[in-house]
Amino acid sequence: MSAIAKSTSPVAPVATESRDWTKASTLELQSGSEDESDVLNAKAKECHRRKQVKREEKQRREEAERRAREEAEARAHEEAERAKAEAEQKVR
Repeated sequence: MSAIAKSTSPVAPVATESRDWTKASTLELQSGSEDESDVLNAKAKECHRRKQVKREEKQRREEAERRAREEAEARAHEEAERAKAEAEQKVR
């Protein structure tokens, strides 16, 4: 009994079989690229999430700075009003 040697690359004796082989190979390649696209999509989502977190942190920081600035202006205005009132009382 002699066994038929199988080669690693398929040889298509008939034209229809060769089309089937290329279709199968194409599907295998596409499935691999789907895995790659899944990885790329996951990386893109992670990058987007990080950028979103940075934007939110920046927005919170700017809001805190704005509130602090407004409070300082309000305190300065109150202090000026108080000083003005004291000056008017001394004049009387």
